[in-house]
Amino acid sequence: MNQAATNITQEQWLKVLGEGMVTLPKKWRDEMRIQNGDIVKAKKEGNKVIIESAQSPKTPYRVYTKAEIDDFLKEDAISKKLAQKVQQNLSSISRA
Repeated sequence: MNQAATNITQEQWLKVLGEGMVTLPKKWRDEMRIQNGDIVKAKKEGNKVIIESAQSPKTPYRVYTKAEIDDFLKEDAISKKLAQKVQQNLSSISRA
C-alpha cells in the first residue's frame, strides 16, 4: 500500500441505498485493504461520517452455530437447588 495515498484527502459523492447502505469506491477499499465481510469502524462527527479500517489485518470475531450456543448454555446451567439458594440470598440482601 502506498503510504502517500492514504494521507491525501479524497472526496466522492456516494448514493445512499436501501437501509442506509453505501458502496465505498473500489480504489478506496483497495488502498485501505477492506475486503468483503471485513468489519470497519464508523463514527459520526457533526455532519460527517468517518469510516476506518481495522488496524489489525482482521478484526477477531466468530459466528457461533445454534448447536454451539446450546452447548454453552448447557455448560453454564446451574441446578434448581443452587438457583433457589442464590434467589434466597439475593432476596435477603435486597431486604437489608
